[in-house]
Amino acid sequence: MKASQLFLLPGLVGFSCANETAHKYSSDACSALAKTFPNNVAYPKTLSYIQANSYWSERQAEVHPRCFVIPKTTKDVSTIMKVLTSLNAPFSVKSGGHTAFAGGSNVADGVTIDLKNLNDITVATDRKTVSVGPGNKWINVSEVLDPMKLAVVAGRVADVGVSGLILGGGISYFSGQKGWACDNVRNFEVVVASGDIVNASPKTNADLYWALRGGGGSNLGIVTRFDLASFEQGDLWTNSLIFPGAMNSTLIPMFQNLTVKGLPTDPAAHTYFVLTHEPTLGGYIALTSFYHATIPSPAKSIPPVFEPFQSVPGAIVNTTLVAKISTHSKLIDVPYGSRQTWWDTTVAASSASFFTDVVALFEARNADLFAAAKGKKITPYLVFQPIPINVLSEMQKNGGNALGLKPSDGPLMIVQLSTSWEDAELDEAIENSSHELIAKVKSMAKKRHLENGYVYMNYAGSTQDVQKSYGNESYRKLKKIAEKWDAEKKLKNLWKGYFKL
Repeated sequence: MKASQLFLLPGLVGFSCANETAHKYSSDACSALAKTFPNNVAYPKTLSYIQANSYWSERQAEVHPRCFVIPKTTKDVSTIMKVLTSLNAPFSVKSGGHTAFAGGSNVADGVTIDLKNLNDITVATDRKTVSVGPGNKWINVSEVLDPMKLAVVAGRVADVGVSGLILGGGISYFSGQKGWACDNVRNFEVVVASGDIVNASPKTNADLYWALRGGGGSNLGIVTRFDLASFEQGDLWTNSLIFPGAMNSTLIPMFQNLTVKGLPTDPAAHTYFVLTHEPTLGGYIALTSFYHATIPSPAKSIPPVFEPFQSVPGAIVNTTLVAKISTHSKLIDVPYGSRQTWWDTTVAASSASFFTDVVALFEARNADLFAAAKGKKITPYLVFQPIPINVLSEMQKNGGNALGLKPSDGPLMIVQLSTSWEDAELDEAIENSSHELIAKVKSMAKKRHLENGYVYMNYAGSTQDVQKSYGNESYRKLKKIAEKWDAEKKLKNLWKGYFKL
């Protein structure tokens, strides 16, 4: 060994010892859990392990825990929490497994708790509350509620898990009327760091209730039941338009105007704008998806708030559909099997030219990426997700949420960058280019006095500092609450992967 390399030895030895220690703690935890739950612990190379290690993003599926433990009840989760924290075993928690980045809800050589068997869905006799287990995906919920003509403020994509979406905020078809999913939880049942089972509502453990509304679970506890406010709802109306990317100069100012002036006048309306590169359709295409909670008459007509888009010429697709919520959620589902990354930031929605310039940055980034990929498949998406004034107002109910957003901040727009690809050799290039593009968007927003800085947890990249983006007041409050419920910092140190305070 060269003399210049000797300085590395202490660090390498320390790293090796730390790894061996974590490995021992995980092995001890898996053995202890297997004795307590002999039929609910899965080890590598078994069918139950292979099934549990199925994730939407291939990058997550490439992470291999020492074992999976699959609880059936809240009491099981309590026991698991006590075993893991007493043995200092690193762990992670999987609900739907829809995080894009590696290790988001999985942990290498640790213990992953798979909540898939906590999948009850119970409708109260008064039809005003639906209790949902964290092992459900939103398709499970809508398929139960659709025949009853009921709905909850839920995720829009069929395969997304209940828990991650709610704890990170939760954009919904019904956000214009009711806020985000986290704003419509009546009560959380939570296993906290001590293993105790507690409830959190506006009147019971109100601090924990506030923090779980957007603050994420990994700093606070494992939610084992969500009691969600439900409401009468039949079919959902939608209109989808696809245009050649050349129409962006017309579409983007119209979409910006819709966000600022249109959506607040019609809370039943919901929308987003997607730009992607699809070679089979000639290159860039723009997709505008419009949803309405009230069916117009006749059903194939267009609600006034969306009518201006019908006059834009050159649509490749113009489809109107009235269908069950479950049907809509399946239509926008993204299949398993690809590598994924998400990044986002939030800006004031007051400048159409800003969003046009974001598109130019996106296309320039993609040109470099396509050249580097040398023909390997990459599918990039740029998504504009509005947060109009009416949504921000709904977020303030029941004591407000942890996101730090106020009506006076709005209207806002989430700028979401997503990329899907197949070849692991492109991981670094895609992650770096994603980070760089979001940094450029933030810099441009700051120069134009449009910066808000909020990072939506459910679209965030692994290195984005999500909770700090909520603002100093909310961040300090979250830290204080986390320290109260996790006084020994067990969750802080042992729960790996998702966004930490």
